[in-house]
Parts: sequence; C-alpha cells; structure tokens
Amino acid sequence: MLHCTDIEGTELRVAVHDPSTTESSLEPGEWYRFNRVVRSGSLGAHLLFPSESDGIERIQAPEPQTHPPLAEHDTPWLVQLGASDERIAVTVQPRSTDETGNVRVEDPEAYEIAAVCFAYCDRSGDATVYHREEPDPRDEQLLLEHVAEDLADEEGATLVTRGYDRVPLEMLYQRLAQASGGDIIEAGAERVLEGCFHATPERVPIGSEADTVVEAARQLDIEVDPVLLSDYDIGIDRTDWRGGVDATSPSDVSDPRMTDSDYATLVERYLGPEDGSVDSEQLARCLKAHASADLGLLRELVAHGTMDRLGCLRLSERRLK
Repeated sequence: MLHCTDIEGTELRVAVHDPSTTESSLEPGEWYRFNRVVRSGSLGAHLLFPSESDGIERIQAPEPQTHPPLAEHDTPWLVQLGASDERIAVTVQPRSTDETGNVRVEDPEAYEIAAVCFAYCDRSGDATVYHREEPDPRDEQLLLEHVAEDLADEEGATLVTRGYDRVPLEMLYQRLAQASGGDIIEAGAERVLEGCFHATPERVPIGSEADTVVEAARQLDIEVDPVLLSDYDIGIDRTDWRGGVDATSPSDVSDPRMTDSDYATLVERYLGPEDGSVDSEQLARCLKAHASADLGLLRELVAHGTMDRLGCLRLSERRLK
C-alpha cells in the first residue's frame, strides 16, 4: 500500500498489485505520475495501480492546485451533473450479529442496522432518527423501509458522513440489498443510494492544519460535545460492562463519554429480554443521542463552507455494490 498526496494536498492510499517491485523503486518526498491508475473497489484504498499498467514516471514537482475561496464561486456547492442543492448529514449505526462482535462490511449477514439518522444541512429543524425497537428482523426491515422511502425523494442529494470512507453507506446498501424483495422492502430498494452523491470531511483537517476533524471544528468555534453516559439514568453503571480485560486503565472505565463499544453493549440490553434494572426510556434516549451525535458536527462543517466543493462522486460511480 502506498500513502500518497496529490497536487491538491489530498492524502490517498494506492493499492499496488506487485508491491515488491513497485514500492522499492519509489523515494519518499518525490513526485510520480501513475499511468492507468484506476479507482479501487477496496475499502482500504482509494486508488488501484494494476499490474498491467504501463508503469510509474518520476516527474518534477507540479504547482500546487487549490480551490478558490467560497466567495469567488457563483455556482452551487456541487457542480456535478445531476447533483441537487440538497445536502444531508447521515449516520449509520450497525448491530453485530457475529459471535465475535465484529462488523465486516463485506459480509452483510454478520450485522444488522440498528439506527439511521438524517439531518438536512441547509434547513432548520430536528434530525430524523430511525432506531431499532425490537430484536425481530422485521423491525430492521421496517427501519430500512423508512430510510429507502426518504432517500427516494432525494435523488441527486449529497450524503455527508463522518470518517474518510464510504463504510456507513456501504453497510446501509448491503443491508437494503439483503432485505429487498421481501414482503416489506421492494426489490432493488438499495438502488436509491446510487442516485446520491457522497462527501466526507476528509480534507477539513488538512486545510486547517489540524490533526482531527474535531480539532478543526473547534478552531472554527463549532461546539463538539460528546454524549455523556452520566447524563442518562439508565439504571446500570458503566463499570458494570466496562473494566474487562480490554480496559487499559481505571480512568477508561470511569470516563463518562460514550463510545461505539458502549453503544454495542447497551443496544443489546435494550433489544434483549426485559431487565428490571434498566430504565428502558432513559436507555432509548441515550442510544438515540449517540447514534445521531455526529449530525450536528457535519451540519456545522457544511454551513462553514469547509466541506470539499468538488470531487464528490455519485455513489454508483464508487462501485457501492
């Protein structure tokens, strides 16, 4: 795997079919032109350098290219053919069905969708939160049906997700494809995603010289408040499920900030058999708050004009299959 930076300053991962001969001939800090490089279908790489390509040519350092300031654009935020002006922040929360607890995107039978949340970036109003209420698979299908219906009305919209890849939307696509054609979700429902575009805050830290998206957001005075378990009287203490062999220190056990690992544990308590020690109403509020926590950050980043204006491909062009 090659870790590269293009002329716009975007960090890219390039998969190489024959790394033993290719990587040894490259020098760090130098510029190269990759002939016939193609978009990668792998989640771990943005681009692929096939073995049948003509080769790699060393070149002089090109002039850096940057996009002009937002105010200099008279065109909409997205200029791709078929794109609408709508921008929607999306979060997807999986629920592992694998005994190991792992979620493998390429194996849709190893997970289900526990929650999908939407928020329009250019409109005021509350977020839409679809969350599982029952362990029955039909409950997931009803959730996915609502999601597919909502997205069907938003063809050409740009879906904005946290992170640097398409994993949240690919999970959603895979589960829609798995459930389609039954008595709840019509066949081909997953194709509603293919008419949308996708953007992430990948370039935000680069432009602000920050290490993380959260750090960059704080430089813009965007409030980034974590969900605190201590704000919800769910009836059980976090030390009851933390503190196992995976805990690194006592401070991690007592840290009130909710994590995806906490969510994975608590969603099973919520969907499992009724437990008199758990306040289901408080637990539901806690789970939904965590599932939708990134929406505010994404909306604010879009509002500040820091999200990338160009290069947002239609999802079908990213091989979301």
